[in-house]
Amino acid sequence: MRRPRDRRVITMQSAILVIFVVMSMAVAACTTSDEDSTTDDSTVAGESTTTVASDDAGGDTTTTTASAEPAASGGTFTFGLATEPVSLDPADGVFIADHQVMLNIYDPLIWTDQNGELQPGLATAWDNNAEGTEFTFTLREDVVFHDGTPFNGDAVKAEFDRIPTLTDGFGASLQIMADYESTTVEGNEITVTFASPKPEFLNDLSRMWMAIPSPTAVESMGDEFDRNPVGTGPFVFGEWAAQDHITLVRNDAYAWGRGFAGNDGPPLVDELVFRILPEASTRLSGFQTGELDAVEDPPFQQVASLVDAGSADLMSYQAPGMPSHMMLNTEKAPTDDPLVREAMIRAVNTDELSVAAFAGLQTPVSNVIAPTTFAYSADAASLYSYDVAAAGALLDEAGWVDSNGDGIREKDGVDLTVVYPASPDWEAPYMELFAAYLSAVGFSVDLQQLDDAGVFEVANAAEHNIVNMGWISSSPSVLGIVYHSANIEQGSSFTRFADPALDAAIDGAAGAVDPTERAAFYQETQDIIMSNALAIPLYTYDRVLLLQPAADGWQFDSEGYAWLTNITTGG
Repeated sequence: MRRPRDRRVITMQSAILVIFVVMSMAVAACTTSDEDSTTDDSTVAGESTTTVASDDAGGDTTTTTASAEPAASGGTFTFGLATEPVSLDPADGVFIADHQVMLNIYDPLIWTDQNGELQPGLATAWDNNAEGTEFTFTLREDVVFHDGTPFNGDAVKAEFDRIPTLTDGFGASLQIMADYESTTVEGNEITVTFASPKPEFLNDLSRMWMAIPSPTAVESMGDEFDRNPVGTGPFVFGEWAAQDHITLVRNDAYAWGRGFAGNDGPPLVDELVFRILPEASTRLSGFQTGELDAVEDPPFQQVASLVDAGSADLMSYQAPGMPSHMMLNTEKAPTDDPLVREAMIRAVNTDELSVAAFAGLQTPVSNVIAPTTFAYSADAASLYSYDVAAAGALLDEAGWVDSNGDGIREKDGVDLTVVYPASPDWEAPYMELFAAYLSAVGFSVDLQQLDDAGVFEVANAAEHNIVNMGWISSSPSVLGIVYHSANIEQGSSFTRFADPALDAAIDGAAGAVDPTERAAFYQETQDIIMSNALAIPLYTYDRVLLLQPAADGWQFDSEGYAWLTNITTGG
């Protein structure tokens, strides 16, 4: 683990200055930008919006389907990433950057199109029994891995058998394959069997965590496979220069791609390069010089001016799943008190935070599931609102008062201090403002700036009061990964909240084959989480990227990741 980059204690005096500056920024942002972000709460998948320089006011909402006959392009497309992938092994992946890069190297058995509908991938047909415990797939017979290994049922079986053995990781595949029993192979048909119902298995298969790697490469490379991936996808892995770039090369033999998205053949560019650039200003500089064709998470306050000047196209997408939120440790004082936790929720002005930190390009939320996700609970989202006076009253009721006038509440001689380990790679735009909101109502915030590994170490040791969490997913099933009590000691359940009713709701959703019944369980899960004030919701993961105006063919998938097989540079 790297040592903390910085450690700061945020008190009321510093909080007042931060909030004053933020209010000024918010006013400026509201008066200089004509952008308007709207959300359709009725949709299941996220929304894709493309804003281009135009004489017309506002942006254009476009579909993400490319032309049926894409033109040849060639050249290199360079994509600026904010974070470096951790693993390019599907079974071990969990982070956004992992998924974005792997999407170009691997194929899944089933794709999900931009409307959330299942489409053929490496499997051409599928079926399941009424109980949702047995799934049968007919596989393509013309697919070859990048290393020459033929794709077949044995390759799928090898991967599905491997996943449950990876007990030392946090990979999403472990959760998806819980209660896995077996895979049987008969020619080009396979049957996958589970001990319990898996109503979302087909949808889960479309994510890169369940993509199929070459069994030959997995076996021969061992622990090195996560940095030397071999799949069947549109690009072949070239090299990974740590903390600098990942290079992929066009797979000219590719003939089994996403026909539903306009191109079932090879990509249009010769080479795809992911540059790893943690600093937003560095990504922007590379974009402005033309070195980068696309960048994610640019400096948000500069986006509007770049688009208005015609020097960039804005590509945005409100991703479904678990939005960015703060999990509150229910075992460590003072967040072991539900009154304190509720006060923290009410102290945070998410509308202001969105404008100040993201120029309004991230949507404020009040629930642990995004509005664009299946089974979103409006009831859970309506439980709390920003109210500083109410936050203070709750802290008074809990016995925390500022008896010496220093701006920090205390109780029984102990200051109201919360430990907040934060990763600047993800939380830099808002972490000090967030801390300032808490300080303004009497908290002393121990803000510890760490790398990702350091944050996880603190959270796993339960030394935190607050830790950030979020998960892009088309399904609310990710709630089980971070809120089920089974994942407290070895997992990501960082609230450490053990409640039989919550576990029963999560388990009920996982086993409910009927969608209406499953939705009811998921809504109950959200209601329990929010009614117990286990989390402070912040904002949805609206994917925000800048694209060079000369580039064409950009496509988002149903979770907001970029499909790059149809991209052209225009060069």
